[in-house]
Amino acid sequence: MPETLTFLPALTLQIQMQGLAALGLDMQRIRARVGPVPEAPDALVPLQQYVAMWEQAHTLYDGPGLPTALALEIPFGAFGALDYLVGSAATISGCCTSAVLYFAMVSSDCRLELDELEEGQHALRVVGDASLPSFALEFTLAVMANRMCFMTDGQFRPTRIGLPLSKPASDPVRQRLFGPALVYDFPRAEILIDARNWQLPSRSADPKLHDALKQLARQFKGAEPGATTLEQALHARLRPALAQGRLTPTGMAALLGLSERTLQRRLNAAGHSFSDVLEDFRRDESARLLCDPKLHLVEVASRLGYAEQTSFTRAFRRWTGTSPGAWREHRKGSATQE
Repeated sequence: MPETLTFLPALTLQIQMQGLAALGLDMQRIRARVGPVPEAPDALVPLQQYVAMWEQAHTLYDGPGLPTALALEIPFGAFGALDYLVGSAATISGCCTSAVLYFAMVSSDCRLELDELEEGQHALRVVGDASLPSFALEFTLAVMANRMCFMTDGQFRPTRIGLPLSKPASDPVRQRLFGPALVYDFPRAEILIDARNWQLPSRSADPKLHDALKQLARQFKGAEPGATTLEQALHARLRPALAQGRLTPTGMAALLGLSERTLQRRLNAAGHSFSDVLEDFRRDESARLLCDPKLHLVEVASRLGYAEQTSFTRAFRRWTGTSPGAWREHRKGSATQE
């Protein structure tokens, strides 16, 4: 079977190369590795060029955290429609929901997911296709966090920033942006926002511009729901179903207004199965719950739908290579050192 080619907007590559130049990297070597980049505003480039730029930049950058450093160098407004759409929102809530809409409109390999949690908390996740390198997820997350800080004159304080990478010996760049909220070895790239920060007002709010841009984005997005929308709807219903011990494919399909056969067929069309979605959700949810020191491990297992803690421990070892207790202790130790 021929390899599927993935393309990205050439404008994204151009903006990031300008940021790399601002970091003082040798752009002659980077351009030689990347090759010609078209200048048309609607041009596309293959993912291979994007990866080549990052690979060369990593060899030239001294220290960890290049994706976050690059995000900090790209000024507000450089991303055009994205910046004006999220920046014109009235609150952080509007910023996040607008960003989700924007990525659904323009991106084929990366999306934002917004999950409403208990006590008014929200999780904004960056999810990429298997072909997308992890540094792209960190970069997108850092861009969003930086934009939210800009919009609120530095008042925005996330509850947690999760990154799917190991903690380096020294990490000043990421600590500069994310501070003590940063959690390493997290299953997803994620910003957790509490109820107060969710309602923080934006200094750049422009209701008329925001409404106009949202209407335009919806027109481009189209109304036909895809597999991603189905998976997000399924995720929203998995948490209470797991905690109540009422999880079955038939029951979940009914909650979505579908037959079990239709649910499985639509998931299969996206290359997934119900068990895949459930496994991914449990893995992500386990890390979120383990970050709460008030929850005992047996309660974490119960909330994930495991009848016994030993079953949860076996699953967690499969996901991470360590036990839930050890992962929590490692996280506690890392937080103490930061």
